[in-house]
Amino acid sequence: MKTGPALVKDTRARILEAALELFAEHGFAGTSVRRLAREVGLRESSLYNHFAGKEAIYHALIDAYGPASSADRLRGPRYAEVKDDPAGFCRLYVEDLLDQWSDPREQRFQELILAERNRFEGERAHYVEALFSDELGVVTRYFSGFAQGGQITAANPGETARLFMAGLTFIRLEHYIMPAKASLRARVRAALDRFLDTFLALVARSQPGDAHEPATARRS
Repeated sequence: MKTGPALVKDTRARILEAALELFAEHGFAGTSVRRLAREVGLRESSLYNHFAGKEAIYHALIDAYGPASSADRLRGPRYAEVKDDPAGFCRLYVEDLLDQWSDPREQRFQELILAERNRFEGERAHYVEALFSDELGVVTRYFSGFAQGGQITAANPGETARLFMAGLTFIRLEHYIMPAKASLRARVRAALDRFLDTFLALVARSQPGDAHEPATARRS
């Protein structure tokens, strides 16, 4: 039986799960704190023990499913292991993104962000900061290390990182954001593999006589 901090964490997680569904289905304005508390099985007053209000829940959803979570992942030990391996870094980044994009919760989060993008100026700024400063900044630092180590050709590592992330964003738009129904994972995987092969070939620091094998590791 969960007690103390573990119970608090579990309750917060259930509140966020319920809020994600209700906000995406009924809109932020159309979801009351009372309804949200009832969905989780709490008194309305008890919900305020975990979040100051709906705005705080919305902010927490951005941190849980938005670019801030990706930036935190990039700082983890899995990525530290590939800090000297450009292809390995790019493969790992793409694999994690595919898992994230395929998660139904992430898809609901994108519906929420698109629907509510003009509601909160502060939250929109928070999302933009997390994406274009934090996550892009971390990716840029990896590409800077690859360039300094002579592992890739990148006159401007920041713009190289931006090109990498922009290509992935375009694939996401094509297969998840814009269609009425998301593409099958296998189709998205094939699109990501083609892009990754092309990108790594463009930034590769080739030497005379080198024979490069395909950049991607095919995984089912």
